[in-house]
Amino acid sequence: MRLHRFFVHTPITNETFDVADKDLVHQWKHVFRYNVGSQVVLFDGSGVDYYCMITSLRNLGATVQVMRKVENNPGSRKNVWLCMAMIKKDNFEWVAQKATELGVTHIVPLLCEHSEKRKLNMDRMRTIAIEASEQSGRGDIPVIHDPVKIGDVLQSGMLPQEKVLFHPDGIPFDQYKHGTLASSVALFVGPEGGFSDKEIALCKIYNMPVVTLGKQILRAETAGITVSALLLFS
Repeated sequence: MRLHRFFVHTPITNETFDVADKDLVHQWKHVFRYNVGSQVVLFDGSGVDYYCMITSLRNLGATVQVMRKVENNPGSRKNVWLCMAMIKKDNFEWVAQKATELGVTHIVPLLCEHSEKRKLNMDRMRTIAIEASEQSGRGDIPVIHDPVKIGDVLQSGMLPQEKVLFHPDGIPFDQYKHGTLASSVALFVGPEGGFSDKEIALCKIYNMPVVTLGKQILRAETAGITVSALLLFS
């Protein structure tokens, strides 16, 4: 029987430990109808899955015992930062969910001149990333950054050295891919109206290659997921 996976915010360091997350315990008791003896898979984002048995289930907490540990850390996975322009809330949340499932390591919401939205519920964004990691079997949680302007994130120095701007007037993706061996890369995807001329000029100052996926104009959310998949699995 397939066991359900749950993320715990506290690092797992002991063979027996308490779970104090009231929402998680409520879910176990009233949604999954777990009892003493039920088994779950817990992970804390460290790349290890802990197969546990519930030994005590109370109204406000639970105690579990680790039965076995399984490494869940794909060492060959690329370090992909998706720097995605702010778009409509539901669409951006969908991108975050699917990017998490694919294995993107960082999601950076970009405040662009043509962005439709300027704010995000960051607590909800991080919840979406946690739930997508639980569902997909991923052993870690992507970092969800606060919204930032393109110039600020480029000047921050936190991005990988390899950065790529996706735009209809760029070189073909295959041509770019054959010319790079980078294992860490930041992907810049614009909003529905595209990056402004000023934003494109700023990116070129940082010697970012401009790459296109072809003549068809993709919706922003489609482009974000497509480029992430191409870089992660090619």
